[in-house]
Amino acid sequence: MKENKIWHNLPTTDWNQATPLGNGRLGMMVFGGIAEDRIQFNEETVWSGWECDEYDSPDTAAHLEEMRQLIFEGRYAEAQSLSNRYMICRGQGHHDASSAFGSYQTAGDLYVTFPDAEGQTPPADYRRTLILDEGRAEVSFGSVKRDYFVSYDYNTAVIRIQNCPQNVRVTYKRANTTVIHDIFSDGKEGEVTAVAYLPTKFTLLLRHQYVENTLYVYVTAATAYKTVRDPKEVCRETLDRAMEVGFDALLENTRAYFGSMLGRAEITFPQSGSKANVPTNERIASPEGDVGLVELYFNFGRYLLLGSSRGRLPANLQGIWCGDYIAPWSADYHININIQMNYWFAEVCNLPELVEPFFELIKSLVERGQRTARIAYNCPGWVAHFTTNPWGYTSLGCSPQYGAFAVSGAWCLRHVKERWLYSGDDTILRDFYPIIKGASEFFLAYLVRDPRNGYLLTAPASSPENSFFDPIDHSVVNVCAGPTMDTAIIRDLLEFNCEAAQALNIDGDFVEKLKDTLSQLPPYRIGKHGQLMEWSEDFDEPEPGHRHISHLYGLHPAAQIRKSTPELFAAARKTIDRRLAHGGGHTGWSRAWIINFLARLGDGNAAYENIVALLKKSTLPNMFDNHPPFQIDGNFGGTAGITEMLLQSHDDCIDILPALPDAWPEGEFKGLIARGGFTVSARWKNGRVVACLVEGQESKPFRVRMGEETVEACGSFAYQA
Repeated sequence: MKENKIWHNLPTTDWNQATPLGNGRLGMMVFGGIAEDRIQFNEETVWSGWECDEYDSPDTAAHLEEMRQLIFEGRYAEAQSLSNRYMICRGQGHHDASSAFGSYQTAGDLYVTFPDAEGQTPPADYRRTLILDEGRAEVSFGSVKRDYFVSYDYNTAVIRIQNCPQNVRVTYKRANTTVIHDIFSDGKEGEVTAVAYLPTKFTLLLRHQYVENTLYVYVTAATAYKTVRDPKEVCRETLDRAMEVGFDALLENTRAYFGSMLGRAEITFPQSGSKANVPTNERIASPEGDVGLVELYFNFGRYLLLGSSRGRLPANLQGIWCGDYIAPWSADYHININIQMNYWFAEVCNLPELVEPFFELIKSLVERGQRTARIAYNCPGWVAHFTTNPWGYTSLGCSPQYGAFAVSGAWCLRHVKERWLYSGDDTILRDFYPIIKGASEFFLAYLVRDPRNGYLLTAPASSPENSFFDPIDHSVVNVCAGPTMDTAIIRDLLEFNCEAAQALNIDGDFVEKLKDTLSQLPPYRIGKHGQLMEWSEDFDEPEPGHRHISHLYGLHPAAQIRKSTPELFAAARKTIDRRLAHGGGHTGWSRAWIINFLARLGDGNAAYENIVALLKKSTLPNMFDNHPPFQIDGNFGGTAGITEMLLQSHDDCIDILPALPDAWPEGEFKGLIARGGFTVSARWKNGRVVACLVEGQESKPFRVRMGEETVEACGSFAYQA
């Protein structure tokens, strides 16, 4: 891992320039000030909000037929007006920290103040560095050295300040709570129970030791979220255990953990490290030709998921790092692409453990999703819409433009399918089959026949967050029947349900129902611009450069549109070109999705151009993705896109270097995983594979594609030019 450090030559007071550390449960942001060092903390379950069953409205089901009739008659403006009243949740269902939905929140700030350094400017040798494969940050200048890390095994954030003066103050602040610790009392323990904005008790516990001019600070936090244990006792036990182990062992344990996890996979370029002596923020400002920065971005994305998805909850819109009490979009779990994008690379980069919290979140949606299906739609099974929270919110949103997206839960199940495809283990199918079937049962009941063409489709529905012009009065509307993305996800779900049932040798009669429904779904269609149609009609749209490109779900992450469907392949490319020509890709996550699309289309140069754009236009100085504001899915989607350019396995073969750009003429990757459970490593020069190794299960056949050549193999395959 040549490119393993992100560093800055100045301290910061800007959260978007601070250095992130995390273990999946605790997170912290290091600012590295001279006279005052701020360390901002997070704990994954520090949310406002509470459990609530009052969001689903029976008015939705009562007016479904009326809304559908208006849509089928082409009276979209009237259907929109009715949907605005009834295709919504009750109350303020999301993005309101004072409501039951709630918001993810900061756990507070720790300030370490050095009065003797007041007014001191940063010296020329100042460095604030994040070492990714050690899970450690350091600040150094002159004789001062500070270390920061978060232990996974001991769930403790640790700070060490060497050559520390005695007149130093440690202060913790959250909301209206301030606790000051004077280090002259060696080992003094500070305990804070914060209840502001929180439905459950939250405790942050800190202790410090001052030994031979070195200050050690140990911090942990816990809440009463879904547990009967007192968080105070949990924190005390945690710190007792961590401090008994001691600083040196904690640090070595953390280094070994991050090194082992991130060392499973690797991408390197010969030019990597050539700009390692340039501050990272300066490299981000001029990313052209800096292939080492691409390698660093790939490593950083994996580091961020390791730091934000190894606890009880999955990575949210900001991973685990949030400095606010009312976060943008609540820093919640948007399940209409954002959380899915967070996990696109986990399987291929051999980090399957990190998907487990996402799987648990999916399971948590089912009970409330059944309630939503029953009350809002009078349907069996379960359904979830565009967003959720730690209490399993599944209801419609406050507007049908985004909140009527009823296939979000089904999209989440795509990751269950990916786990099955990558591992080949039917255990995941047995675990999730009732949930898969429940999602299918909902759509078998909810789909309605379009009297205009006889197809089964969703209505009322919307293509996520996008709009079109009503053909009659040219007003801007979004409610429609059978948007392409709905159909693509439902097709994906029902096919997966068939595959799962057949693999488990169960549910034969239900499989026949699924197949019958699949035969009646509308096909992909090509519009007047040569684009893949987004809606069931070829509408004009007010924002042709819209950030969502939902209708290409079948290209990526699914694999319904492939080289074997050349007309749809070409239409997908036309769709992307049209979006970009009208200013698309202007948000970080949208640009990241475009990289993955272009990789699937085999255009490495265009994919690389968009990587450069992602770095230059949508990356903050600390390498966080910029929506704007900060939203972590762009980091994860960009990491997935880089991987997708080097290895694909969705099209019935292991495709090595399927979208290699001219900017990467030489390089190597190791330890990536292909569907079927194959471990793949390869090296290339002058754009051609010169060595590769594919390792799989004994006697398992597969195909390997290297450029124009396809080789059939069994068990394993080695090639050396």
